[in-house]
Amino acid sequence: MEQRLLDFLHGYVRIRITGPSCERFLNLCVHRGIRLWRVTAADGVCEACLTKADFFRLKEIVRKSRAGVRVMRRYGFPFMLRTCRKRGACLCGVLCAALLMAWLSAHIWSITIEGNLSQTDDVIFEYLEGEGISHGIWKNQVDTQELSEGIRNYFSRFSWVSTQLKGTRLTIYVKEGTSDSAESDTNGTDAAESMQGGGLSEGEKICSGIAAAKSGEVVSVYVRKGLAAVSAGDLVEEGDLLVSGRIPVYNDEGEITAWQEAEADADVILRTETSYYDELDYERTVKNYTGNETVRHMLRLGSSSFALPGTLKGYDLCDITVEITQSKVSENFYLPIWFYEYTVREYENLTIHVSKEEACENLRDNLSSFIEKLQEKGVQIFQNNVTIEARENSAAAQGILITDESAVVRVTEEEELQE
Repeated sequence: MEQRLLDFLHGYVRIRITGPSCERFLNLCVHRGIRLWRVTAADGVCEACLTKADFFRLKEIVRKSRAGVRVMRRYGFPFMLRTCRKRGACLCGVLCAALLMAWLSAHIWSITIEGNLSQTDDVIFEYLEGEGISHGIWKNQVDTQELSEGIRNYFSRFSWVSTQLKGTRLTIYVKEGTSDSAESDTNGTDAAESMQGGGLSEGEKICSGIAAAKSGEVVSVYVRKGLAAVSAGDLVEEGDLLVSGRIPVYNDEGEITAWQEAEADADVILRTETSYYDELDYERTVKNYTGNETVRHMLRLGSSSFALPGTLKGYDLCDITVEITQSKVSENFYLPIWFYEYTVREYENLTIHVSKEEACENLRDNLSSFIEKLQEKGVQIFQNNVTIEARENSAAAQGILITDESAVVRVTEEEELQE
């Protein structure tokens, strides 16, 4: 193997030997120490390989043996380099492509989020942009462990966060456990500020607890860290503390001597009530697509966008949809190239009339879809008290859904340190 590599680096040729003295030619080569390999003979013609340096020593042997020698093919790095010299532009292009691929592989061009249900991707991307993480950032500027901790602290609904950096793709895996209130779902600012402890004096210490996001009855409490403030069957109001992060430390006499500050971690299920209302008119306006549509494409390279040739026709009434495709070399090697396909579909408003039975059936379907979405978020329906009523001009579904859910929010507990 080493010899073959040396032959490639030094360069070698394959020659054809003709004439009545092929055997004498080979004997003289052996006598002079010229190495031949892959020797073949057929019909008085021999072929063999020898190094480039040995080829130039054949002049005296050819004269003595009166054999004809012809070069059939050249192999090895020196001959490749000579060929590349004649194609300088091609070699320069290959070198630039290699440098470009190396530069691209040192950046992050794709960020994906998996496992989130309550928090939308836009909210998480907004947090990432605030932390300076976006498409095109250098990979060595991202600390995956620090990023996981930051996301988990900012979004208290996430009980587990893991980040994976592979190729040019950053994947964030999340698992939802403790839930936030609706306000915390929107931006997560209050939870983040409370956990950071902004605005407290040096004499104060912060620990994190879990409070009720809705009023209801406690179904179960499973505490992994902290001290339970309620038990199953208790009635709680919104904002009541359920699990405290302040753990008492007792002495031998059973007296509290100190408090251990911690971040509470627990699974608390509350039985709560969710109001539901939906109404459908018997006569309503729907979209009727005419079949007329136009398509326009756009190319984005990094942060620059270019419209491709074509005309995007507008209509008085239309829907516009966009499909985004990102280029990639392999599963985890994405490129900063995006293709946009805009589709404009014309429609007209059409007034339809439905019967009372059809309207009630549509309301049942809507209610089923609403319940399925709740169940996808881990909410269990304990009792369905929604009724559907057919009125004079419309049908309505209204009532209360009694649910078992993790309707809790993380809060901070402030306690003055005792001297």
